Amino acid sequence: MNDTRFQASDLEPSDDDRSAARRALADRIAATVAVVAAGVWVGGMVALGACAAPFVFQLTPAPFSGDAMGAAFARFDQVALGAAVVLLGAEVTRTWAAGARGTRVAARARRLVAILMAAGAALGGLSLTPQINALHRGGAQRGVGPQGEELNRIHKTAEAVGKAETGLGVLLIALHVFTLATPRPEDDDLAPAGPYRRHQDHHGA
Repeated sequence: MNDTRFQASDLEPSDDDRSAARRALADRIAATVAVVAAGVWVGGMVALGACAAPFVFQLTPAPFSGDAMGAAFARFDQVALGAAVVLLGAEVTRTWAAGARGTRVAARARRLVAILMAAGAALGGLSLTPQINALHRGGAQRGVGPQGEELNRIHKTAEAVGKAETGLGVLLIALHVFTLATPRPEDDDLAPAGPYRRHQDHHGA
């Protein structure tokens, strides 16, 4: 006759259960941090580029308008670079936590989008904004003379990069939400056996 009594060891999670729980928690924390970072980044781009900049340039005479927005974008570039570091760190964590799921198309696309956003932040913060501010300090005005033409060209590049970052940021948020692991009914037969199931397998139903 089989002994069907429970033992204390039957109720303890296995090493696989503990590891899976740690990975799931790390995945959710990393996704949450990444969504917040991307949200701050996208919100800042919309606030500065779409809301503040047009009115500053319209209502404030040159060169004060250029100086003001140049300083604002230089400060925001530091925020964007910090957010990029956070996003890349979150990708490393989520890739580790996902295991085999990290090779799926959506996870790969998410990593690619994060890398593109980080590249955009580096381009803007380390190249475009410093060039724009240097031209403003030199007295350049958009469309006026050779320096003005150069300023206009860099401005258009910066605007294109900002729009791309905004679109990629929205896409990245969606991909982080989409790639969160969710349990499915059919996963019960594939998941590692829990304590109760291990007890049944050992002693019989």
